[in-house]
Amino acid sequence: MKNNIFYSIIICIALVSCNQQKATDDNLAKFNKNLVVAKQFIEAFSAKDSIKEASLLSEDLLAYGPGIGQDSISKDNIMKGDKDAMNTYSKTELTNAKYFPGLDDDYKISPVVRIYGTWIFKFAKSVKLGKMKFYAELKINDAGKIYEYREWCELADMNKELDK
Repeated sequence: MKNNIFYSIIICIALVSCNQQKATDDNLAKFNKNLVVAKQFIEAFSAKDSIKEASLLSEDLLAYGPGIGQDSISKDNIMKGDKDAMNTYSKTELTNAKYFPGLDDDYKISPVVRIYGTWIFKFAKSVKLGKMKFYAELKINDAGKIYEYREWCELADMNKELDK
């Protein structure tokens, strides 16, 4: 009887472990698929390709900029802001870019793409360089469209240039 209980517990633990590993493997596969979209998004912005960038965004996009307490920003307003940035800077490049999967509430891998790096901007009028530390989280649907975008950045270096 004791052996049956012991073996039953071992089998239950093994089954739970296998299910958790499958979920992790599935999320890692989704992350790797989403990573391609995230890199295309960053590359489109850097290349000033607003058409490509817009094609990667869901029509019902929820975007949140670095402003604390700010309401979500629509796809149209994100694209307007990005087009303004594309006209303000003659060059944009995300340097030291690092891409990581997100984590769920249990600290398990999720398919969210987290991006860390430093944007380097060359101002079109002054030809001076600006830089900004950057972090973003992208949630991407099964159709390969970004449906939620959150970004945080350090604007101190950028503001120095804008104040001149």
